[in-house]
Amino acid sequence: MQPVDVKGLGLHDYYKVIEKPMDLGTIKNQMEAKDGTGYKNVRAICADVRLVFDNAMKYNEEGSDVHLMAKTLLEKFEEKWQLLLPKVTEEEKRREEEEAEAQLNIQLVREASHAKRVQAISNELYEVDTHLEQLRETVVQKC
Repeated sequence: MQPVDVKGLGLHDYYKVIEKPMDLGTIKNQMEAKDGTGYKNVRAICADVRLVFDNAMKYNEEGSDVHLMAKTLLEKFEEKWQLLLPKVTEEEKRREEEEAEAQLNIQLVREASHAKRVQAISNELYEVDTHLEQLRETVVQKC
């Protein structure tokens, strides 16, 4: 539920064995982060949960209580994850579709803006052409 107390437990080789420490408390904090530093998707949470149990199995000898508990909890987690996976996949697909639609809307707005600018420039050119024609006629009449 919290980071391993490496000093308190005298685990001098912990950081040599475990490359990326992770614990459930840290996962919970990242899930609840309101400042944009938290998880971006469910799969990232899943990866960190797996890391918690993988680290426990990697550091503790096979057959030890901690190793066996971590292995059992990882298996239970994987069972639950398999039940959630279809919903996660469906939600990811829905979000991708929403993002694609939003990108399309942004593109349409840009194109509409460009079309308005082109129309405005075209109108100005027409006015300049009209004014030039009037000036040409005036010059011809005076000559």
